[in-house]
Amino acid sequence: MKGLYKPSYLQKKAYDFKKVFIGIFILCIIIFMVVMNWTRLNLLVKGYDFSSQNIILSLSKDEREDYLHGDVIDFSKWDHIQNQEHYYDYELYQKSHQNESIEEVITYVDYLYKHQGQLETLGYQREDRRKLMIKLSLDDFKSIIDHQYFYQDIIQYINVNGCVIDDIDQYIASKKQPLDAVLSVSYPFIDSQNKINRTYQIVQPDHYLVLIKKGFMIHEEDEPKDLVKVAIPNAPDNESDLLRKDAADALKNMYDDALKEDMHLVLNSGYRSYQQQKDIYDEYFRIYDEVTASGLVAEPGVSEHQLGLGVDLTSQSVLDGERMVFGDTKEYQWVKKNAHRYGFILRYPPERSKVTGTTNEPWHLRYVGKDAAKEIYEKDWVLEDYILHYGFSYLLKEKE
Repeated sequence: MKGLYKPSYLQKKAYDFKKVFIGIFILCIIIFMVVMNWTRLNLLVKGYDFSSQNIILSLSKDEREDYLHGDVIDFSKWDHIQNQEHYYDYELYQKSHQNESIEEVITYVDYLYKHQGQLETLGYQREDRRKLMIKLSLDDFKSIIDHQYFYQDIIQYINVNGCVIDDIDQYIASKKQPLDAVLSVSYPFIDSQNKINRTYQIVQPDHYLVLIKKGFMIHEEDEPKDLVKVAIPNAPDNESDLLRKDAADALKNMYDDALKEDMHLVLNSGYRSYQQQKDIYDEYFRIYDEVTASGLVAEPGVSEHQLGLGVDLTSQSVLDGERMVFGDTKEYQWVKKNAHRYGFILRYPPERSKVTGTTNEPWHLRYVGKDAAKEIYEKDWVLEDYILHYGFSYLLKEKE
């Protein structure tokens, strides 16, 4: 049709190229925006709101990775107390210190970040600090900074459970191997022949190898979570027929096997609460003088019965009046020879009373698990010997 404009082939090509160019340009912008906001988008997908994203994006690259790969953290949980917004570490520290308040957690973590430059100069990198948070108190970190203890110089002692930072100079001066240095300097009264100059609280009382005695105590509110009734005969006046499940099952197995050999074991006492132990302790002090009473019954907080792992046994022959005490029975002789096969040890043998700090109690067994019981039996040890050889398998802290 005459007068109608028709673009030439070259004009059409130019037009198509322009459209492609614009499309590519827009795509590049989109890719650029996605790349620039990739972390924000990932945080959005994980469930962090815009305000939380801004906080995370203000952190270092390493810290951002914690939030990208870890569980989603509720920032509002911590924000009713002024803090430095180290939420990941607040959560991390709280997992191993659940009895501490939110304010205590924040104070601890913020201190470490405030002094991270000093700590890094001494060789404590971020992951080192995080590992040490499990076992070191805030005062411990303050001592490290005050004394300028380099990581490489003291980590061998810190790796020993029960290390006391304020005793490190003495560890070094002792020139002993780390375990021997820690135990001899900070815990000489593992052997009861030595003077008790401190008291430690057992932080993890659920461990089967806990050493509980004068100088080593549990909190009055600590109570085992897996207590069950013991399925063996009970003495008529026994009001403590609970044990932790593994100990209760092991005792039932031992009872059944003893019965096959005409041995008749009876439970005389199992788990006692702090209050029950206090009532018994107070009663003994009403009846006996202080020295006699303290030798016959453990103070509240230091009794093996409070762990749910201590057992007092008797026999039917004692209940029937045929024998005066359990130590004079055939059942005792059988238990003495066989208890370790079930994970129990005779806790207070007469020949080791100076070390254990407790006079002979042939009726008292302690559950420690089969492996430890076997070694203790075969080497003629008491629990104190085992601890002195292997150290603590749980955490303690000095009681204020």
